[in-house]
Amino acid sequence: MRKRFVQIRDSIKIWYESLSQKERIFVLIFFSSLFAVVFALMIVFISSSIRARYMDIEDKEKKLRDIIAQKDKYREAEQAQRTFEQRLKNNNVNLFSFVEEISRRLQVDISDMNERESPVQKGDKIREQTLELNISKIPMDRLVDFMKEIEKGQYLVKIKKLKINTRYEKENRTLNVNMIVATYKPVTKE
Repeated sequence: MRKRFVQIRDSIKIWYESLSQKERIFVLIFFSSLFAVVFALMIVFISSSIRARYMDIEDKEKKLRDIIAQKDKYREAEQAQRTFEQRLKNNNVNLFSFVEEISRRLQVDISDMNERESPVQKGDKIREQTLELNISKIPMDRLVDFMKEIEKGQYLVKIKKLKINTRYEKENRTLNVNMIVATYKPVTKE
């Protein structure tokens, strides 16, 4: 291999020495230009490669910032879930008594209350307890206050369904309301 390289070098040397002065200058200019073009192409290739790497790094940094932002949202959601689970575990409200006490305090006349327990299926972790109530001749402002009191308490109680019919009697505008109030409790192992 080395012998072959030496032969090629010697043959190029002989060829170059056989050229006239003018031809040598043209060959020197040609190879200098060729070297300059190759060098310029290498610089362009390397700079575009570096630019591509910088763009890739910027893209990955942006994605990392997005992940960090999502991590904070995820932690907030986890905390909200833990708070909800704690409220669920501590939810020992007697729905009938709870609603009756609020209605007495706000002077809301409930004409009918029916309490129902949802059947627990295998694998359920939460059971629903509902209370259907009918309220007759209640003014709008008192109904709003009643609903706020039901949902804002310390217990996990929500209004699940609300049906309102307007009544017009003389100058008073009252409402007939059918409402389903629900609470949720963990399923106890029996």
